[in-house]
Amino acid sequence: MNKFESMLEEKVIPIAQKISAQRHLRAVRDSFATIMTFLIIGSVFMIIADFPIPGWEDLQVKLFGEGFYQLIKTPVRVTFDFMAVYIAGAIAYNLSKRYRIDAFTVSLISIASFIILMPFDKYIEIEGTSHYVGRMIEIGNWVGAKGIIVAIFVGIAVTEIFNIFVKKNISIKMPPSVPEAVSKAFSALIPGFVIITLMLIVRTLFQMTSYGSIFDMIYTIIAAPAQALVGNNIFGAIGLAVLSTLFWFLGVNATSTLNGVVRPFWLQLQEENMAAIQAGLQPPHILTEQFYDLVYMGGIGATLAVCIFLALRARSKQYKEIGKLSTVPGIFNINEPIMFGLPMVLNPIAFIPLILAPVVLICINYFAMSTGIVPKPNGIYLPWTTPPIIQGYLITGSIRGALLQLFDMFVVMGIWYPFIKMMDKKQYELEVKEAEEDDDDFDFSL
Repeated sequence: MNKFESMLEEKVIPIAQKISAQRHLRAVRDSFATIMTFLIIGSVFMIIADFPIPGWEDLQVKLFGEGFYQLIKTPVRVTFDFMAVYIAGAIAYNLSKRYRIDAFTVSLISIASFIILMPFDKYIEIEGTSHYVGRMIEIGNWVGAKGIIVAIFVGIAVTEIFNIFVKKNISIKMPPSVPEAVSKAFSALIPGFVIITLMLIVRTLFQMTSYGSIFDMIYTIIAAPAQALVGNNIFGAIGLAVLSTLFWFLGVNATSTLNGVVRPFWLQLQEENMAAIQAGLQPPHILTEQFYDLVYMGGIGATLAVCIFLALRARSKQYKEIGKLSTVPGIFNINEPIMFGLPMVLNPIAFIPLILAPVVLICINYFAMSTGIVPKPNGIYLPWTTPPIIQGYLITGSIRGALLQLFDMFVVMGIWYPFIKMMDKKQYELEVKEAEEDDDDFDFSL
């Protein structure tokens, strides 16, 4: 273990530090950390709305009325379902600060540019008839997790273009007597007008294509390989896990991006399992959606074990607090706080265990079910917020399913341990150094 840790420190850390220092990647990483507050708040309301006990939704209706569920989900929608908008603004803001340009103005231009690229029309099916609705932005969809890739591109592109105008000194100059806020507004007119015009041109060009928008093009490009990878076999499962993890590593919610493509396939397998059990037969399929729920304990990368380790064993104050804050959402399989708070997004050190943990668990669980050690998924529909262990029991209908998840938890801990220990050590040393520098700043002389 010591040799492995030494190898990581000597070989991986220097490369990781260079990558982490790259200004665009750092701006993206800092932006995801910035919105962690929204994600934690949304997570709390999500747990309240979808608490995984039978009859919970009916109880809410009985106590608070029919509209309570939709009301309690509103904070979830304005946090999770508008994530791409926040990211577009945050990336532009953080990158602009590194260039020492007007970060707030660039952030607003970035948000406006992101919205300009978005399609405003939709066809809605009502009683078998398709109706066109214009001037509408759908909550979630492109302003949510599905639009994050475009939001990242927009945040970076807008800032870079704005910075070119600043460097070339192309702006409207106001006299020194003009208030600073007014002066900044006029100096941003030319670059802002050019950026908005460029985005309008991009929107128009994509409307002339078969895709209709840049959002649809990117989503189609993502969906095609996802459909090719997914199959009712172990190799398809591993391919999907790797692809999902790669998206999450880049800060893209793979659950929203990929599941919409593969869920129809999963549902068919799941319904066949349920029909088999109702007929008194053994379920034929392993790789239903619930199989993946068993694997992703705490979310992508099976990060619940990481949250618990940080909360209990981290030496770094920052990591310990992140662990404490992330454990409760992690129990309900909400892992955005740990993904964006640690962060694991664009963190080269976390990349290896993030990929490795789900792949290993898929192999273990597939073997356990294919050999009959653990029953196959029974086809029931469970809220994805159902905590691990309970989840294992309900999905398989057997205590062996719960024991399998408990075993998986220890496997994940073993995979993550050397990487988390190394990250914690580095962060702890940084905190000690900063504390010593703060002490040196005090002047005790009379």
